[in-house]
Amino acid sequence: MCNRMENGLDMLDRQILKALLQDARVSWKELAEEAGVSAPTVRDRVRRLQDLGVVQGFTVELAPTALGYTLEAVVRFRPLPGKRHILEQEIQLTERIVQCDKVTGEDGFVARILLKTIEELDPLLERFSRMATTHTSVVKSSPVRMRPPPF
Repeated sequence: MCNRMENGLDMLDRQILKALLQDARVSWKELAEEAGVSAPTVRDRVRRLQDLGVVQGFTVELAPTALGYTLEAVVRFRPLPGKRHILEQEIQLTERIVQCDKVTGEDGFVARILLKTIEELDPLLERFSRMATTHTSVVKSSPVRMRPPPF
């Protein structure tokens, strides 16, 4: 009996994905033992999931606070007329912007910015003043961080 889900993943795929989300550095052997299959089977499944685009990479997650970034802000950028393209380029070049979405509505972009101190915020935003108006909120906490989609 084929145990495929509606999204094309079967129970073994789901089990492998859950284990990789917990620790992407887990060995093939450990992953195989947890899934109850052979290491070559696990390796082939992971490669198939990569080929399908389900698994797009294996990354390292850095802790901003360990690097001295004690604050995070959410900034909504409303591009000035004719400045959307220039604004998008400047956002892409700004290392402190760690996430940005192009959105519908009056605001063109919503970004997350890392800060070491609150005093860094105004100078950072000043570089965008010729391209956009901004609305900023300081993040108090993040009850839901970016998480993987349900599968």
